[in-house]
Amino acid sequence: MAITRNRFTGFAAFTFAAALYTALPASAQNTSSVSSPGVDAGERGFEYRFGWTPGENGRGDSFAHRFDYAFSLNERQGVKVIAVVDDKAGRDARLNYVGGEFIWEVTPEDARVWQSALRVDGRISNGSTPEQIGFDWINRWTLGPRWHARAMVATSKEFGDRADDGIGIEARASLNYNLGGGYKAALLFFNKLGTLDDFGTDGQRQQIGPTLSGPLGNGWGWTVGNLFGVSDAAPDNDVRIWLSRDF
Repeated sequence: MAITRNRFTGFAAFTFAAALYTALPASAQNTSSVSSPGVDAGERGFEYRFGWTPGENGRGDSFAHRFDYAFSLNERQGVKVIAVVDDKAGRDARLNYVGGEFIWEVTPEDARVWQSALRVDGRISNGSTPEQIGFDWINRWTLGPRWHARAMVATSKEFGDRADDGIGIEARASLNYNLGGGYKAALLFFNKLGTLDDFGTDGQRQQIGPTLSGPLGNGWGWTVGNLFGVSDAAPDNDVRIWLSRDF
C-alpha cells in the first residue's frame, strides 16, 4: 500500500515529539546504528553517513563523514568495511579510523519472530580514537505486520596510548515502524554503560532520537534523524543524514 501524505506527516510529527519530550539539555558524532541481524546471499551496498554536532559550551561545530561498503559472503555471513573522516572546528578534515566488521546470523533462515547474529569488529586509528576490537550480540523481534524491535549489546576493548582500561559495554535499541511505500520510521536508543569493572550509567553518554528513511529510486535511499542527549556526557543534538545504495 502506498503511503499517504497525512499518514507520513502524522507519524513523523509523533516520533519527533516523543523524542523531544524525553530530551534533556546536556563528544564525537554518533554515526552508529542499531544493526539488523539479517544477512541475505548476494547483497551488496554502499552508505555515506554525515554527522553534525552543533557547538556548545564554547566548542565549535564538529562534523563526521562515514563511508561503509558491505557485502554478504553467503546467506549467513557478511562483511563491512568502514572509513571515518572527522572535520572539527579549528583544524582540517582528517581520516580518523578505518575498520571492519564480520557478522554471522545464527538463527535459522526461516525464523519469523526472533532473529539473532554475532558480530566481530575492529578498527585502526589515525586520529583521536584508540585502536579497538569488539564483539556484539544483535537481535530483532517481529511485533506485528508493520512493527519490529531491535536490540544489541556491544562490547569493546581499546588499545594504544589513548585507550581506556577495561572492557566497554554499550546497549542499543530501536522501535521500528514500516509506513509503507518504502518509507520507515524508528526511535533509537544509545546507552553507554561503562566497563565491566565500573558498570553503570553515571557519567556515560545516553542518547535518544527519531529517524525517517525512504527510497530515492534505482537502489538509492535516504535516512535523516537527530539524537538528543539525555545525559550530561552527551551532546544536546547529533544530526544524522545518510545516503545509501544497494547493488
